[in-house]
Amino acid sequence: MRKRSTFRLGTVLLIIAAPFVMADAIPDSGDFYVAPAGDDTGPGTREKPFATLERARDALRADGKAGGTVLLREGVYVLKQTFSLGVADSGTKKHPAIFAAHPNERPILDGGLRLKGEWKGPGPDGVWTMKPEGTDLRIEELFVDGTRQTRARMPNEGYWKARAVGTSKKTFGYEEGRLSNWPDITSGTVVVKPYEWVDFHLPIESIDEAKREVTLAEPAGYPIVSGGYGSNGEYFVENLRAAIDVPGEWCFNSKTGELSFLPPKGVDPAKAEVIAGGLPVMVSVTGDVKKDRWAEHIQFLGLTFRHSGRHVKWRFYQGTALRLNSGARHCTVDNCAFYDLGGSGVVIWKECRENRVSRCDLTRTGDTPIRIFDYLGEGPPMSWGNQIVTNSIHGCGTVRKNIAGIGMAMTGGNLVAGNWIYEMPYNGISLSGTRPQYWQKKHEPSLQPPYTAAKIKPFIPAKKNVVEGNHIYRVMQEFHDGGAIYFWGTMGKGANEIRDNVIRDVGKGKRTCVGLYLDDNCDDVIVKNNLVVRANIGLHLHGAPRNVIENNFFVFSGSSDISVQPEKYNVAPMGTVLRRNIFYGALKDVFKDTHWAAWDKQPLKEMDYNLYWVPGREVKPGQGNFKGFDEHSLTADPLFVDAEKGDFRFKKDSPALKLGIQPIKKVITKDRLRAFE
Repeated sequence: MRKRSTFRLGTVLLIIAAPFVMADAIPDSGDFYVAPAGDDTGPGTREKPFATLERARDALRADGKAGGTVLLREGVYVLKQTFSLGVADSGTKKHPAIFAAHPNERPILDGGLRLKGEWKGPGPDGVWTMKPEGTDLRIEELFVDGTRQTRARMPNEGYWKARAVGTSKKTFGYEEGRLSNWPDITSGTVVVKPYEWVDFHLPIESIDEAKREVTLAEPAGYPIVSGGYGSNGEYFVENLRAAIDVPGEWCFNSKTGELSFLPPKGVDPAKAEVIAGGLPVMVSVTGDVKKDRWAEHIQFLGLTFRHSGRHVKWRFYQGTALRLNSGARHCTVDNCAFYDLGGSGVVIWKECRENRVSRCDLTRTGDTPIRIFDYLGEGPPMSWGNQIVTNSIHGCGTVRKNIAGIGMAMTGGNLVAGNWIYEMPYNGISLSGTRPQYWQKKHEPSLQPPYTAAKIKPFIPAKKNVVEGNHIYRVMQEFHDGGAIYFWGTMGKGANEIRDNVIRDVGKGKRTCVGLYLDDNCDDVIVKNNLVVRANIGLHLHGAPRNVIENNFFVFSGSSDISVQPEKYNVAPMGTVLRRNIFYGALKDVFKDTHWAAWDKQPLKEMDYNLYWVPGREVKPGQGNFKGFDEHSLTADPLFVDAEKGDFRFKKDSPALKLGIQPIKKVITKDRLRAFE
């Protein structure tokens, strides 16, 4: 687990991951003990532990008092079913219900299924086959001797380009020779990108070889070849026998129940441990908020979660290692590890309040590692006041790519702080509200159409969230039209804040890879004291009215420092404020002035007291669509200590100070910026 890092700069001690909350201490002793070789008929003592979490849970219930501690000894606990906790398992503030690792030990909760059966092979092509015994599981994740294997795909890297069949969401054409009506075709899955920011994983229904067309069993969310901005129908095909051509690839025939596997060099499947991703949900905590009955003060400390399966029906509700669900309150997940999962790590699913996920390490998750979600239009209860703090999130998105390291939707009052998020395919941190065009009568019966952003704003839960002190880098590595921090849709009544974050190395130079991105109707956001280094676009305001962007540093942007793109759906005046920011060393353009068609919507109320500098190039503020702004702004060297080496402190007499631009002391250190390079 990553420990809090400290660095010295001069004589000042700087703490990188701030201790926003006190960590939960693992108790030295427990009320009950569990061990992989334990016995559920025993007393559950240190000397004679139970074997299962369920038996320990039931013992706590029978004890008749609130709370209690269960300590798990070292080893692997293979979960046969979801470990479920509810209102009856609640603790109190003084006496929480604790499920924790025994001190100095690391127990592993494993949601996978050990596959048993006779391997046959190898065949002439090196492929082995087996029909797993005693399971009807749909195998979608495979681990051999602890290593995730690759679900067979074609092409092996990148994407093919679909041919449009009208505006169909289910049918597309393919080039001659690429696909065929193989016997296992209905076991296959198409992963399709109608746009460059979204992927759909859809089963194949049939292939028409005469027309060279694929028909999917389920529709994508958009026409497969969109015809607009973006990927326009890039796709690849998974889980077909014909796709196995690289060591480590495998497929599972859903009709015959046969697993095919081309092992890596030196691996004998007959002697290896073979595990399939299993339980869609490994651990669940569920209350009954409609009856004001909460599952609360339950803690998970020092545990490791691995080998959960993908979702079956509802994304995020299923396909997660640990779910807090519909009435979980004051629960804690601290110092845990989540890895090699088919879906998410931790999901806080609707109507959950004041929970905390802290000091956890999440890697190789199939979906968004941490997600807070709530619905519109289901009454006053909502997810509120959760803390996602000081976690390490990296290398995720092994299944889905349109993910965030931390994703929030329709939730408010949350703190997302001190997290390190890196090596991600898409967004770092995201928050979603909604747009008027998606509003329905059921969301708030008192409102009458036509719905406008101003009319629906008081009823939107996405409000008063704080995103601060996070270090986000090398995100947007595969998908595009997103950002290190990405907010979308009309926000609720109460400003959301983005402050004191370090963002760097966003995207690989393609299109809209952004440091700070406020998208589609996104309003009432305060963006302050952030450092953005080497993003393709530093700041992107797309149809984003009534926001305040102040005292941020945008450095070495690739395509442009600033992109402001109002849309026809905006109501004038939009009135965003953009002041006292530094824009330094853009590699191409400072301003992305595209003569967007809707500048009559007046996207900016104020743009002034900014500092612009590109060594060796002239910068002219107040040109084109930005004419009339930046009256008091300067074109001058901000006199950073050493921008090339990542030291963005000011030297004496920096012109930034004359404009009222303040040093952003919480984030500016060369050690912090370069700590993980």
